[in-house]
Amino acid sequence: MCTGINEFFGDNAQGKTSLLEAVYFLSLGRSFRSPRLQDLIRHDADVMCLEAVFNSGGVDQTLRIASDGKTRKVVHNDTTYPSLSSLIGLLPVVLMAPDDELIKGPPQVRRNFLDLQISQADPKYLLQLSRYQRAMKQRNQLLRTQNFSTIASWEAEMAVAASYITQKRLEVSDQLQPLYQRLYPKLSGEDISVSLAYHCRLPKNCDFIQGFKEQFEKDRDREAQLGVTLAGPHRDDLMIYIGEKDTRFFASEGQKRSCLAALRFSTWHLLKTQLGFPPLMLIDDLGAHLDEKRRSHLMYALEAFPQVFTTSVERHPAGGSKHSYNIIGGRVYGC
Repeated sequence: MCTGINEFFGDNAQGKTSLLEAVYFLSLGRSFRSPRLQDLIRHDADVMCLEAVFNSGGVDQTLRIASDGKTRKVVHNDTTYPSLSSLIGLLPVVLMAPDDELIKGPPQVRRNFLDLQISQADPKYLLQLSRYQRAMKQRNQLLRTQNFSTIASWEAEMAVAASYITQKRLEVSDQLQPLYQRLYPKLSGEDISVSLAYHCRLPKNCDFIQGFKEQFEKDRDREAQLGVTLAGPHRDDLMIYIGEKDTRFFASEGQKRSCLAALRFSTWHLLKTQLGFPPLMLIDDLGAHLDEKRRSHLMYALEAFPQVFTTSVERHPAGGSKHSYNIIGGRVYGC
């Protein structure tokens, strides 16, 4: 595909979103539409295979993923990867979709937002997430059986991982804030303050490892009655404010869409800085639920991106860096 804005337009159910889904899957090893691998295979096929040829650091590279609906095989430049974690960061991506729940959804959505941002630039972060989740699973089992003989060792492992996760989330939240505050007025045309705040149970200037150890020990008896760990990075939230109020409850629908775009664009700019090269920007259903003014601001902002993939039902007026493709029955036709 060309540099600049690559616009894919066509009627519904022609395969526009599937194209973005394929790029996203190559980048992260999963779909943004379905958690089931089987759903990605055509009804008349037994396997699916995706391949991308891209240039990174001035070097042409090939990435291929195949799946039979149960397992994945990842091959990068003729090297087979043993796990999907090795895939993250090879072809970094930022996605904005019409059903994006980042603003209105539960805390888990915003935690995933931070986790994806961080892991694409920091391979160690995925290891710490896995370590924390594995240790917490063991701790929860011990809580349910009320057997505390080895629980302290699992809590110690959780504390180390939780400390790393929390510090990275706080760091990235602070890095996103000035970008978000700069981009929101440009995308909305409004002169209104916006801000971010990562909420965790421990004080932000404490010794996190020791703090988490003490917290887990203190909560044991109460959590044993429920069989689950109630506090830690798996319960934190990223608060999004507009005019010092929670965006979920006090922003209009147009403001929420502009907040969403500003946050997704902020992650793109931060990843570009962290990686030293621009990630891909994917926008499904360009301009969905935006009024004409906000859509115009969005299109103007996109012109600064080196490579963008968008989908829409209608073809938008061509810009100097836009390339349009019509999708009919899953086939792409240049315009």
